[in-house]
Amino acid sequence: MKEHIICVDDEEGILTALRQQLGVRFGDECEISLAQSAQDALELVDVLIRENVPVALVIADQIMPGMKGVELLEEINRRLPQTTKVLLTGQAGLDAVVAAINRAGLNRYIPKPWDEPDLRLTVEALLQIYRLHREKAELIESLHNKNLELQSLNQELDRKVHDRTLALEEANSRLAQLAITDGLTGIYNHRFFQDRLGLEVARSLRSQQPLSLMMIDVDHFKMYNDRHGHPAGDEILRTVARLISEERRQNDIVARYGGEEFGVLLVDTEKTAAAVLADRVRQRIVSHPFPLHETQPGGCLSVSIGIASCPQDAGTAPELLSAADQALYRAKRAGRNRVAS
Repeated sequence: MKEHIICVDDEEGILTALRQQLGVRFGDECEISLAQSAQDALELVDVLIRENVPVALVIADQIMPGMKGVELLEEINRRLPQTTKVLLTGQAGLDAVVAAINRAGLNRYIPKPWDEPDLRLTVEALLQIYRLHREKAELIESLHNKNLELQSLNQELDRKVHDRTLALEEANSRLAQLAITDGLTGIYNHRFFQDRLGLEVARSLRSQQPLSLMMIDVDHFKMYNDRHGHPAGDEILRTVARLISEERRQNDIVARYGGEEFGVLLVDTEKTAAAVLADRVRQRIVSHPFPLHETQPGGCLSVSIGIASCPQDAGTAPELLSAADQALYRAKRAGRNRVAS
């Protein structure tokens, strides 16, 4: 899009001379427009502003009817501060020129009659100034846009890092949970049970608070598996785990010890209270309508439970586990579907 040079004078001859002299040198690169009054010039400027056409230079005569050249250039300076401005005048006096420079942001003062080579050199220099200012403004705008784009990219990167961090934390949390969870029943696994057993025994001995352990074994589970298949047996184990968990208290630890055997750590619980809780668990399981439970010996699916307490029965984690296992074996030898301690 060509830049505009606007020449303003109420004398048609002056405008014709300006167009001819400027057109020879700048006609290929600039659009040279003429206005015979300040009002016509402002209307033209407003049109060019609306159409986003660059106005590089305005040359205005000082003495015109209505609005003086300085007043016109002052108004143009308010609308287009980057546009370069030249005042043509036959009036002498430095004071008037200084006032015009201060009021209108005047770039150059040319007396009438002017020297044609001087006019061309002046316009060429002012076009270079205008273009430099325009390139600077475009560069600043480009840098601003690049900074905005960079900020947007940084924000997007921060968001992605935040999302990935959350996803990684969630994945690590899931992995940590999977590492301590039994895949079949969804309760704690053998590894977690052993770790907590050691910690809770140490805590019990240190605080002198009781700790009880229940070892629970599903009676005749192999028989059920052989008769009805492993998928049915797996469902039995999942249901038993759920029933035990539903009877647990907030601080109790329920885990699958292995096969059809489960362990329950009862924190701050003496053996007597543990026996009451164990029998409630046993009754809950034996009364549950398991599929095909009537095919089991005694016509129901039952569990045997052994109980041991620390420090009453043991002073170490292996000793507590061994004591609970021995109590479990006693329950089985006594006919199953019972609690022994």
